[in-house]
Amino acid sequence: MPIFDAAGRAAAAGETVRGALLAFFDFANAPTRVHDGFGPLSAGGYVWQGIGVLGAVSDIEAAVGGQAPPVTFTLSGTGQEIRDDVMNAKERVKGRACSVSLQFFGDDLVALGSPYVLYRGIMDRLVHQASDVNTWTAQLTAETLFARRGLPPFGSLTDRDQQRRFPGDIGLFMVPAMQNRRRPWNPAIPEK
Repeated sequence: MPIFDAAGRAAAAGETVRGALLAFFDFANAPTRVHDGFGPLSAGGYVWQGIGVLGAVSDIEAAVGGQAPPVTFTLSGTGQEIRDDVMNAKERVKGRACSVSLQFFGDDLVALGSPYVLYRGIMDRLVHQASDVNTWTAQLTAETLFARRGLPPFGSLTDRDQQRRFPGDIGLFMVPAMQNRRRPWNPAIPEK
């Protein structure tokens, strides 16, 4: 087993190594693979279409301290064809998978090894803005797989929701009173 992957061996040999961001969107009507350059690229067994300067990805932050920061994908300069996607976003976009990967290439634009996955998420909202009739900007927001994982499916952690699901259960009756308070598990321990 070699110590370095193909990109590491090429860099160690003094060859030029280039990188590209690859983004995959699992839209219901047409799964899409794009990269941040121009023209098609082959990597990971797929062909990725270039979007050049028309697309952007916001900062990808690690989920720290229970936070799950969203990632925003922006596509600018599109025409009115994006309008149909925005109007049908609930069926085609929401809750579907997306990912961002890093792929290294040699001088001849042949992929060196497999893509490195930087981010996996779930697509949430697709909104648009129109600066004029022919120029639209679409923004797609995605959350990490850890977003909202503590909430029950189709519900919230409130006493009202708990009573609706399980009448008589008192497990969440003190949630509003307990915000920003310390409550010991042992009632014999006094609160400070």
